[in-house]
Amino acid sequence: MNKPILSGAAALALLAGCTSEPASNNSVVSNSVTNTVTAPATTNLVTAEVAAAAGPALNLASDELTLVLQDGTTRHVAFGMDKAAATQMVTASLGSPIEQATNGDCPAGPVDYATFRDGLSLYFQEGKFAGWDLDGRENGKFATGDGIGIGTTRKQLEANGPVTVEESSIGQEFMLGEMSGLLTSAAADGKVTNLWAGVTCIAR
Repeated sequence: MNKPILSGAAALALLAGCTSEPASNNSVVSNSVTNTVTAPATTNLVTAEVAAAAGPALNLASDELTLVLQDGTTRHVAFGMDKAAATQMVTASLGSPIEQATNGDCPAGPVDYATFRDGLSLYFQEGKFAGWDLDGRENGKFATGDGIGIGTTRKQLEANGPVTVEESSIGQEFMLGEMSGLLTSAAADGKVTNLWAGVTCIAR
């Protein structure tokens, strides 16, 4: 007896029928996985960890640095403080120094220094905190209680007291009380690019 021969159309229909069920099963498995797998809710945990790790804010002054804690209380890193204590307190705010060394060629004589990632350097003489310098890498992160920081204009400086500006070998150098720095220009809209107070190691 001759076996019946399927037409081309019938064969394609049969193959389609054979392969459609596994495809359907794959679809079911995919939907099942999609519906049952839930991403862990880590956002709140990460936020809490960041908040817990956040250190105190740091403010500038002409004779000290001030740490402002999360509860609003302050700790003063005053000139004359022991080197180890001052470094430890600033480390609590900014992390460990990226460089610590001694420079024997400073105008004020040999000084020890500790430089932090945000462009702030502390200077020490005879084991005591004696000055600080800010080079502008922090993009306005630090400021005085009156709002003076990197990016402050000469006009804004003058709102806080008499300002003297003169062109020196390092640029347009200004002085406001016991704090000094550099401006982009001597004009009213010239902006602060560097700040320092106390003993530093700025070669002129």
